[in-house]
Amino acid sequence: MIVALVLSWLKVWAPMTSFDFIALAATLIGGFPMFQEAYEAIRERRMTMELSMTIAVIATLIIGQFFTGLVITFFVIFAELLEHLTLSRGRNVIETLIELLPSKATVRRNNDEQEISIDELRPNDIVIIKPGTRIPVDGVVISGSSFVDQSSITGESLPIEKVEGSEIFAGTMNNAGILEVEAHRVSKETIFGKIIEIIEQARRSKAPIQKVADILSARLVYFAFGGAILTFLVTRNVVSAIAALIVAGACGVAAGTPLAILAGIGRTAKEGIIVKGGVYLELLSKVDTIVLDKTGTLTLGKPQIINVQSFSSLSAQDVLRLAASVEQHSEHPLAKAVLEKAKAEQLKIDKYSDIKYFPGQGIFCRVNGSEVLLGNAPFLEARAVNLGSSVNNYIVERKERGETCILVSMQRKVAGAIAIADTLRAEAQQAVQEMKKLGCRIVLLTGDSRAVAKSIGETLHVDEVFGEMLPEQKLEKIRELKSNGRSVAMVGDGINDAPALVEATVGIAMGTGTEVALESADMALTTDNLMKIAEAVKISKQSLRVIMFNFWGTIIVDVIGVSLAFFQILTPLSAALIHVGSELGFILNSARLLRR
Repeated sequence: MIVALVLSWLKVWAPMTSFDFIALAATLIGGFPMFQEAYEAIRERRMTMELSMTIAVIATLIIGQFFTGLVITFFVIFAELLEHLTLSRGRNVIETLIELLPSKATVRRNNDEQEISIDELRPNDIVIIKPGTRIPVDGVVISGSSFVDQSSITGESLPIEKVEGSEIFAGTMNNAGILEVEAHRVSKETIFGKIIEIIEQARRSKAPIQKVADILSARLVYFAFGGAILTFLVTRNVVSAIAALIVAGACGVAAGTPLAILAGIGRTAKEGIIVKGGVYLELLSKVDTIVLDKTGTLTLGKPQIINVQSFSSLSAQDVLRLAASVEQHSEHPLAKAVLEKAKAEQLKIDKYSDIKYFPGQGIFCRVNGSEVLLGNAPFLEARAVNLGSSVNNYIVERKERGETCILVSMQRKVAGAIAIADTLRAEAQQAVQEMKKLGCRIVLLTGDSRAVAKSIGETLHVDEVFGEMLPEQKLEKIRELKSNGRSVAMVGDGINDAPALVEATVGIAMGTGTEVALESADMALTTDNLMKIAEAVKISKQSLRVIMFNFWGTIIVDVIGVSLAFFQILTPLSAALIHVGSELGFILNSARLLRR
């Protein structure tokens, strides 16, 4: 069509004929998709952008303005093409989720171990969970000990130690150790299975939103018809009526709106924010509540040492070195934090002997001939270690901050304590404040304990905090907020966040999140920078302002143009120039969104 536009503009057909067959042919051939959609709109009795543009093009062809018709057709097809480029089909979320479950499970039946399909599992089966494998059932550990990463279900940031009597969930990962589990819930009855079902229901219940361009264009089509008919009835001038029809087309909205959305999507992409469709950009501009997950969203999801405190003649470095000596071969997740800190401070680690592990409690060993205990407070107290008020106060203080304390004792006396926690992202506090400046209410939902949730909430100054939330509870909270008239954006990164991401008005997945969260969300950050969320909201609001400016600008141009045609001042050619000129103006207005 571009070649045809140039040839028609240069009038290369003039030496051969007075008829612009190039423009006519290019309009009819190039505009076929638009004509086809307009025909479908007529059949369905809908007023759409394609229908209004088809009427304008046919009007120009009737009065012999072939080049004008070609120009209008080109802009319509170009705008439609740009809009289609913004849309892409994602992979099926449900299939991705199902693939995370193991296809086989090892069970013990009649004292015989056998591998069966997970579809054959039954409640009360004894399931053997090997290291490095995903757990296929919800149940209770009856033998063995291990550390299980259950962030996919509960959102907890650290792997949880599982011993006899501990509850485990399907879809979680067994990091180390062998577990024998009595199955309580299998298949769709597991929490993991319910997550899949919740997403399916949420996907079915989310109604499609009609494009803003189609809504506004439809109204302007009625106006164009009315203006043309009124002009003809009063003036009895067919040319003036056609001029009214041309000038009152919906191109300002029809072309400007999708380009504004495209420009907004392009701008967000430059900022590292992927938007899965223009409708989500529009919805984000109306968001008044932002719900944040904690682990992996506000925090790094990695335990780090916050404080090392001495309660003896040993220095803080000596306490850390002693703890690292005990933990050097431990598989406990907190041991990694201790060892990384000791390595960073280049501390020499001593050898140990007579080591004994007490799952869920602590470690006993000897270091340089001295008896050393490392573990939680009950572990030390059970072995006649007097903690004292200063140690107890320290534990309480750190717990209120959401930190976990490891106590170190030597010769039955507390040597020191190490506070460990999942740390906030550096920009988290500033990001929350930026979101608040945009008029958004901030809510924190997390699977971590209420104490941890409260501590994080107070640090970030969020408006509401909810801890110990399972996926179903997160989903219910989103529904509750929406039922109260709130427009909700949910920000998360884990499988446990997927149902809430789908149910929210706009779901936003962190770039470091799981593939399921990214597929479930309407928007995704390519980085883990929380500041991008506020930036996305700003861009969405600016995009909506541009769209509304184009809308009202088109109405003003159409009213003035129809008035000029009514008074027989406007010719079809000048109407086409106003039509195309205003369209270009609104396109340029939309394109300025691409600027930072």
